[in-house]
Amino acid sequence: MNKKTIYRFFMGLCFLGIVVFAFSNAQAQADEGLIQRGNASSYKVYDTTPVILYGPFLLDISETSTTIEWITDTPCQGRVEYGESKLDHDEIPQKDGLIPVGTLHRIEITGLLPGHTYHYRVVSTRVMRLRPYYADKGRSLESSAYSFTTLDRARPSISFSVITDTHEDVQRIYALMGMIDWKNTDFLVHEGDGVDWVENQDQLFDKWLEPLAEGLAHAKPLIYVRGNHEMRGPFARSLSSYLSSADGRYYFTRDDGPVHLIVVDTGEDKPDNNNEYSGLLADAPYREEEYTWLRDLFSTDRRMSEAPFRVIVMHQPEWGWVKGENDKWTKLANQEHVDLVIAGHLHKFVHIQPGQGDNHFPILVVGQDQVARVDATAKELKVTVTARNGSVVDSFVVPRSSRER
Repeated sequence: MNKKTIYRFFMGLCFLGIVVFAFSNAQAQADEGLIQRGNASSYKVYDTTPVILYGPFLLDISETSTTIEWITDTPCQGRVEYGESKLDHDEIPQKDGLIPVGTLHRIEITGLLPGHTYHYRVVSTRVMRLRPYYADKGRSLESSAYSFTTLDRARPSISFSVITDTHEDVQRIYALMGMIDWKNTDFLVHEGDGVDWVENQDQLFDKWLEPLAEGLAHAKPLIYVRGNHEMRGPFARSLSSYLSSADGRYYFTRDDGPVHLIVVDTGEDKPDNNNEYSGLLADAPYREEEYTWLRDLFSTDRRMSEAPFRVIVMHQPEWGWVKGENDKWTKLANQEHVDLVIAGHLHKFVHIQPGQGDNHFPILVVGQDQVARVDATAKELKVTVTARNGSVVDSFVVPRSSRER
């Protein structure tokens, strides 16, 4: 055998070895569910797909924005695809220049148009390991496509429903949600005390938010009013990550049709120095901040004077514990011509007529097993309260007032 033949034989063995090695390596990666993308410096993508445990559901909707929230079983990068006729927009969140990776996904979409219907779906891409470079990732999961309609003050009429104090009773939630005419309901207000106290994420969703989400069907938005029971428990300080408005507050306003909706957070129902709170409550300064916000809102917000109706939704019907200054809040609501207050907390139906106390406006307290429906036009608010057994508890009309502003 001459040198050339030996050389060719040797090179052939080397080539065969390289082929066998490459095949074995590829097989090993396939066995691990690993796919190498691109060149040698590409990040790895494993053959594993996340699961959506809860949601998606719509929060904090306005005329030009909405927040979409869902929970995955493993850390993921989340995004929302949306659009009017097709899903031609992407909303990818960032915080301080970084795309969030976690199991809670809460994405605000802005720049929407009032009264327009948008289609959307959420996309979750599993992140296996956050290396400093070339993080290991999994596959992406796309949800079904859903739709929502933004609020719109130009609408001539709207309808919304109110429930409260469901206190972890899942069957109660299902029953109340089944009573609502969703086709003719623009949004749902839950006036708090959805839990006895806030224990953890699973309790928050299993006992409250997920049963609500099933009724809302990923299409109708939830407007949340904080109850005093949501201020209690080891997870209470984390609640804002799930349920506060986009600006991080529990008090805010929204406009839809002829209604200027004012969400008031009535806080706790006992003073800060009550022994039950162990010195860990500072509700008094918080409520002072909120009162200043409300007072300034009445004097500076043009919608306060222009809207046919101003409706306050809050948990406690007497403003909560405000250091004995409840009359200060009532006086403000009187002088600014609030048309209706809807509250809960008492676990029973109460209708306080204007003038029955110091109030110049009706105060409706919704019971635990009741749904209040408000149908609003530019001329009147029609309010109907229905019990869980289907009987009408109360029905009344609030006419538009001829106030001077």
